[in-house]
Amino acid sequence: MSRTSRSVPVDPARRRRRSASRARMAAVGLVLVTGFALAGCSESKAGAAATVGGDRIEISTLNAKVDRLEQAFSRNNLPLTGTSAQLEANQAELVQLISRRVVDEAARRNHVTLTATQVLQARRSLEKRFGSPEALQARLLQTGVLPGEVDDFVRAEALKLEIAKARGIQLDSAEAQTQLNGYLSDVASSMKITVNPRYGTWDSAKLSTTPATYSWLAAGTQPAVPGLVEVPPGTESGT
Repeated sequence: MSRTSRSVPVDPARRRRRSASRARMAAVGLVLVTGFALAGCSESKAGAAATVGGDRIEISTLNAKVDRLEQAFSRNNLPLTGTSAQLEANQAELVQLISRRVVDEAARRNHVTLTATQVLQARRSLEKRFGSPEALQARLLQTGVLPGEVDDFVRAEALKLEIAKARGIQLDSAEAQTQLNGYLSDVASSMKITVNPRYGTWDSAKLSTTPATYSWLAAGTQPAVPGLVEVPPGTESGT
């Protein structure tokens, strides 16, 4: 047998050291991969969905709100399926959270407040206009207002009416509503509202978000602009 073809004995201790080294490298790689995966998971739930005048709306808060919306839709046999529908739900809920803060700020600037009794009276008025408490809840749910947040919605609408009164705006025409919306837009513009790019961009003029465009969604399935709730005029607050 030639020298070049002769097998060279391998030291068993050296073989064990090589195996242990490869095992350690594999373990390190697993830790790094797992670490990056966990970091990506946590980042998707952490951070701000939006900031409103320095007030953060956390992504976790928005996600919890959308989860409750999905559960409410399921209980009422309403469809909320597909990626675009879920993205629209995210945007609609975020617009609600931002808009209520804008209305609260406008009310503060105009020294407008409401008591719990006034909010209840306004809710009873809306329930009568929609036909029943259940009809009001069902209508609002379709636009993303949770059953447990009907009072919040009613309060915001009643505050708008009181703000209009404080500013001498009689909400008896489309022009008057446009005038009120213009004032609320000015308030929103002064509040330095920013939205996480994943949810689009904030448009103070429209008091809504411009949806983000997702490259992985087909053109016809991109999320739409969040819809507005049509509320009968003159939501009395008992004043």
